[in-house]
Amino acid sequence: MRPNKEPILNIGIILPVDKRKKVTISFSDAALYEIETEKLLISSCKTPDAVDISIDDGNMNIKKTVEAVDEHDITIHDVPAGRGFHWEKTIDVALPGNLKITNHDGHLLVINQVPLEQYLSCVAVSEMSGACPATFLEVQTITARSWILAAAEKKHPELKIDACNDDCCQRYQGLSQMTESSKRAAEKSRGKVLIYDNQICDARYSKSCGGITENAENVWDMSPVHYLSSVYDGPTKNKDINWDNWFTSKPETYCSPTLLDEQELHKYLGNVDKDGYYFRWKVSYTQEEFCEFFSKKINEHVTQITKIDALNRGQSGRINHLYLDYQTADSSSKTLQLHNEFDIRKTLHPSFLYSSCFVINMDNSIIEFNGAGWGHGVGLCQIGALNMSLNGQNTNDILAHYYMGAELEKIYK
Repeated sequence: MRPNKEPILNIGIILPVDKRKKVTISFSDAALYEIETEKLLISSCKTPDAVDISIDDGNMNIKKTVEAVDEHDITIHDVPAGRGFHWEKTIDVALPGNLKITNHDGHLLVINQVPLEQYLSCVAVSEMSGACPATFLEVQTITARSWILAAAEKKHPELKIDACNDDCCQRYQGLSQMTESSKRAAEKSRGKVLIYDNQICDARYSKSCGGITENAENVWDMSPVHYLSSVYDGPTKNKDINWDNWFTSKPETYCSPTLLDEQELHKYLGNVDKDGYYFRWKVSYTQEEFCEFFSKKINEHVTQITKIDALNRGQSGRINHLYLDYQTADSSSKTLQLHNEFDIRKTLHPSFLYSSCFVINMDNSIIEFNGAGWGHGVGLCQIGALNMSLNGQNTNDILAHYYMGAELEKIYK
């Protein structure tokens, strides 16, 4: 959509996939909210500190009665963060705006109805931290605004929401992460989006490209998109890559620890990110460990992995076609082919592999992946953009680097 004024978004906070029958909420000032159910209107939420809302209570809306009071919020407790990823946990989320609570096929669906700019001031410091430079926060805000308004990825069409609160869409952890810097980033860039060929850009991004961003069509089933084409994440635009040592080297790219030591990186990361090695990483399993989780993934009793081989890589080195030979308990020899980045990451790790950009070392006892980057690697590299901003590059320079040919345009005031 291309609105001419700020839209109100519907953001899923508790989803049916969470299988919740009950949710606990609390208010910063209960007197400022009213609860509207199918049967009655409760004009003031003069309640205890926390209220349990059950699916048996029916559909309801919780609305703020004084719109000008921005500092007050509704807190939803034990909200999933990182669903299905290796950093999955639950957190309490303080939300602006209103709530809509419905029964969706026997499970709760909790939706936060929130103005776009207020949502964005929370997204920027949910994806990364408030310690990031103002330039980075502005870049992240413009990118997030473009992505959600382009609405190219319909992640939850059956729920009729604009996005969920989590990594499959954009991280949104509410007011608890919002800072004055993130508010200023939203205000300074208000209404600005990336435009290419007169359309709002589907501005995708990930934590670390590992040194080279990826073509979108190598990750998702989509046609090539010029502004989502692979770029070398450094000042040199054309560089020959030696893949033999790429996964163990630390080239001087924007997301490399040669610019920002990974021991220092943690203060710039998001609230739910794990400390670790984002540029280069290694994952090792014994054959027994791998077979145990792999058996659960494919619902077979696997006793031995005999070969794993990458059949095709994208420009960043990310594998998008892989086959795996294995033996089962009845001594059958079988082959599994994986045809996209997501399935590779989901299948080759107990929860979710950091990226599909890796080389394989294995023998009869050990399976080891030496990898690069975190995430799909398409579009903006957050750690690369962070380092560019720390080194004095401006918003336009950073966006032009990651989204080739795209231009900034203000579409509403």
